Amino acid sequence: MHNHSVPFIIMELTGSPRGGKSPHGYPGHPASPHPAGHHPATEHPAALPRRSPMHCFIFLVSGTILAEIGGNTCLIKEHQLVIIPEGQSFTIKYYDKACGYMGGFTTQFLSNRNQSENLLSEYEFLNKWVAPRIELDQLAFSRQLTLFQRIYEEFSAPGHSTAIIKAYLNAILAESLSLYEKASRDISLQNNSICNRFLEELFNNSRGEKPLSVNEYAQILHITPNHLNKVVKGATGKSTSAWIEEAVMLKAKILLKGTDLPLGEVAAKVGIMDQSYFTRKFKLHTGVTPSDYRKEGK
Repeated sequence: MHNHSVPFIIMELTGSPRGGKSPHGYPGHPASPHPAGHHPATEHPAALPRRSPMHCFIFLVSGTILAEIGGNTCLIKEHQLVIIPEGQSFTIKYYDKACGYMGGFTTQFLSNRNQSENLLSEYEFLNKWVAPRIELDQLAFSRQLTLFQRIYEEFSAPGHSTAIIKAYLNAILAESLSLYEKASRDISLQNNSICNRFLEELFNNSRGEKPLSVNEYAQILHITPNHLNKVVKGATGKSTSAWIEEAVMLKAKILLKGTDLPLGEVAAKVGIMDQSYFTRKFKLHTGVTPSDYRKEGK
């Protein structure tokens, strides 16, 4: 069963080890989705973007997800809701202890007969040129968490009521529209843009040449290193150098799983000339040695 045959889907995100992990069967993933429950994480570090066959949502209670939406890199954090419109390209690049809910719905699922155009005009973020990342204050977060929990519980029940799910989903979308319109006027959008451009440069580069330095990324973005550090730390809670290390480790994982290169060559390709130092750094980051990581799943 493929996603396009399912009018509505929701799954619970229950956290996973960090680094190139994504939940199996998320909307747009080539695998068939399970209707509810915990989904085992699968290694998926270099997934190609896929056009989503439905409007998708990611609601994070905790953790982070780095996604590519419409060719743009988007960091999704706790207490955020992201809605990816139907037809938009969408893939997950990085998945770190994410807890919350993910799923999707078709336009027809919420529409009554021929009201699809009315629905798309009512909820403007459901058009294919926008993928809003909505910041939720404590009150809005609590309300939406309750609604997502009720949707998930109803969807998981035998003989669930589609009408109840639609009512809860409409309530989420109505509040999200109000929050989206307010957020679109927020001055912090410029800083988010800088941060997203940095992450896009960083993770796109992680599959090619070795990651650059903080100064080099600042030059690419035409800002000072101090400003880049301030923006990235403020937007993500992690320093620029910490994100560069994440990209180094992600590329190392891709090389370890996808090639038979000796460990010394893997280390060199991610910019570390000392193999022993690379092994220590990799184990500190992942909890296993590069050799053991390469053997996993074989």
